[in-house]
Amino acid sequence: MKRGARGTLLGMGVALSVGCSHAAPNATPEGAVRAWIEHMEDSAGDPAEAKEAYALLGPRARQNLEARAARASQIEGRRAQPIEMLAEGRFGLKFRPKAMHATLTGADAVVDVTGDDPAAEHARVLCTREGSAWHVEPELPEVSALPRRADGGT
Repeated sequence: MKRGARGTLLGMGVALSVGCSHAAPNATPEGAVRAWIEHMEDSAGDPAEAKEAYALLGPRARQNLEARAARASQIEGRRAQPIEMLAEGRFGLKFRPKAMHATLTGADAVVDVTGDDPAAEHARVLCTREGSAWHVEPELPEVSALPRRADGGT
């Protein structure tokens, strides 16, 4: 094979390999929600899946779980990690998602998720963009303060 033809083939191979790369799952808000659900469903008994699910959380959700971990640390007397606050085996879907549609407003998005019966099976999931990636902001209850005893202890 001639030198010029070999260079052309090599260049085409590089171009094809670059063109075939896949976008990150959280390149879109819908992709972030889909990936988060998959990792949460697979997280029961698999710490690697829980870690992937945690990585897809947005800053407000991470901050909430950090506060929960700090509270758990006070109660348990050991340092709890925020990822531990993703309750193992307690994640369940009310319906199986069939369609997702995002409405973007700057660095935020609302993903409307519907099931087989869109009138009865509907959820809204907030997402936020950090850099080029989208992260899920699931509804998490506020962290309440630990009750204080009358003598000032916890």
